[in-house]
Amino acid sequence: MRFGTRIGIAGVVLIVLGPFINRNFGIGDYSSFVLPTAWESAPAAVLVSLIYLILLVLCILLSAALITTSLVIRHADTGEETTSTNGSAFRAH
Repeated sequence: MRFGTRIGIAGVVLIVLGPFINRNFGIGDYSSFVLPTAWESAPAAVLVSLIYLILLVLCILLSAALITTSLVIRHADTGEETTSTNGSAFRAH
């Protein structure tokens, strides 16, 4: 859960810094991202923008998957503890 939260925070930081990164180092406008002329005129800027997008998507998806998995496991453990507690209380009577 902690690791997923940290990755989620990194994703939020990427979202906040996104305009700064794209304006100063990337292509700045995603409408020109699909045009081949952007690659011909500034391949490094296109790569920076592409890496930014990939990192952003990976951070958000991995964070969501890790947090969801952690919550499901925690819920399953709590359900097993409740079941075992109820079972032992039932046998005691």
